[in-house]
Order: sequence, then C-alpha cells, then structure tokens
Amino acid sequence: MKEQIDTIPVNEAFEDSGECPFCHLERQAEQRAMRYTLGPGASYMEPDVRAVTDRRGFCRQHFKKMYDYGNSLGNALVMQTYFVGLLKELEYQTDTFVMPEKKGFLSKKPVEETDLLKWAREKTATCFLCDKLAYNMNRYYVTFFHMIKDPQFREKVASSKGFCMHHFVQLLEAAREKLPNAQREWFYETVCRLMKENLARVQGDLDWFIDKFDYRNAGADWKNSKDAVSRSMQKLQGGFPADGPYKQN
Repeated sequence: MKEQIDTIPVNEAFEDSGECPFCHLERQAEQRAMRYTLGPGASYMEPDVRAVTDRRGFCRQHFKKMYDYGNSLGNALVMQTYFVGLLKELEYQTDTFVMPEKKGFLSKKPVEETDLLKWAREKTATCFLCDKLAYNMNRYYVTFFHMIKDPQFREKVASSKGFCMHHFVQLLEAAREKLPNAQREWFYETVCRLMKENLARVQGDLDWFIDKFDYRNAGADWKNSKDAVSRSMQKLQGGFPADGPYKQN
C-alpha cells in the first residue's frame, strides 16, 4: 500500500514494540491537542477556539494535564472566559429554579430531575480536549480498517503485541461500521488470537515479577518482568502509567 499522510502514523505505531499501537497513537494525538490548546501557536487567543472551549470546558483529567503542561497564563485566560459564561448560566438556572417536591416514604413515583441538575451534569460532562482526541482516534480507526486490505500491513498487525482492553473495546465498536466485509474473518480471528496470546504473556511477566520477591528467586534473572506492573496496567486500561507529565518545552 502506498504511504499517505494518514497512513504513516498508523504504520509507525504498529512498528513500535509497545503493548498497544492505539495507545501510542492516542498519546501522540493528545499531546498534539495539548500543544494546539496551550502551546506556542496560542490557539486559545483565537476567538473561535475560545468560543468552543467556553462552551465545552475541560474534564478533570485534562485539567490536570493542562496544569502539568505548564502554561499558567494560558490556563488562566482559558478559564477566565469560561467562568464568565458559567456564572451567567448558573445565575439563570438558580433564578428559575423550582424545588422538586419531596418524595413520600411509600411513593413509588421517581423524583423528577431538576433543570438545575441537568444543567450542572451537562457542564461537567464535556471536554474540548476529549472531543479533539475522540475525533482523531476515530480517524485512526477508519485508516486502520482501510489499511488491513493490504497483505503487508496485515502481517504487521498479526506480529504485533495486540491491544490494551480499552482500545480493544473501541476497535470492536468501530469494526461494526468500518470493517470491510472481505476482512471480517481475518480481523476477528487475528485480533482474538493477539488478545489471548498477549494477555497471557503479560500475565506471565506479572507472575514472575511477584515470584522474584520470593527469597528463593533472589538470584534469578528478572527476564521481561521489571516493567510488568506498568505494562499490566496499560494492557488493562490503556495509556502509559510510567510516563511523566507532558510539559511544554
């Protein structure tokens, strides 16, 4: 398959020896999104970008990563205008708030959700960076399912270390719509084999890591188990637990 701009990162991810190629792609996409949001280009100073961040906000996890990134002024400016809109909306919600009736002890009728609760839940359920990350990961899945038509890429996938459980779920979900009919048998057979083999491999490394703490194994080789804890965490939920904070240069 001829290399194109969208296939290069996917090819490179499957050439990497990590536990999950999509974790590799996700880390790259998230770091690009962080640089876009708070980096040298100062996109947060653009009115159209600020309008979106004011509307979508940020989740708890990405606020922490934004803080670790290190652009304190950029973070302050982004939050400043977000607070303005948030307070205006809160004022409207509290001014129009109608207290729900107290549910009787024997009543089976559920208490209706108030508009205030709906609004508060919605304000904490969206994230500008999560949106950008989801958009980019969706593109990677589309590219992946396009690339598996190529025998050479299929060989690369088949010789990989499989996927973490988090991206295994996303891959199966994406397959329902994006998987070519001609590749269905190969995909499910290959992916299921990779998951079984590599979960067992990581479990074996974790078992040996634990056994190494037995005094009888004190002089034995660590084999591939020294980083078994971080790799096991990654295999179960994705990400790179051993990574330090991503910071601006």
